[in-house]
Amino acid sequence: MHYPSAAVHQPPQPEELEVGITVVGPIRLRCLFDPDWGSVLCLRIAPGEVAQYLGVVAGIETDSPNLHLIDKQRWRFPTPESREQLRQSVIALYRTWRYRR
Repeated sequence: MHYPSAAVHQPPQPEELEVGITVVGPIRLRCLFDPDWGSVLCLRIAPGEVAQYLGVVAGIETDSPNLHLIDKQRWRFPTPESREQLRQSVIALYRTWRYRR
């Protein structure tokens, strides 16, 4: 009689959500894909500090993804140009990540 081996059954592997890290101006960002919302979360990372949630680039699979920064982090990207640079950087990082998958 043959019994099924416990080694045969492998639990499903979690989806890799780390889109990557990019630098926008002086800010280093860690980007994570949220499959439930189809958006990319943006976290500010700095050595020796806790990561801070900056905002999200939503509609990442559309023709015009939108950047939504939380109010207390807007000062890090005070001009429309700096916000657009952030948006473009996250979109490029996401496209590279998606292409590799």
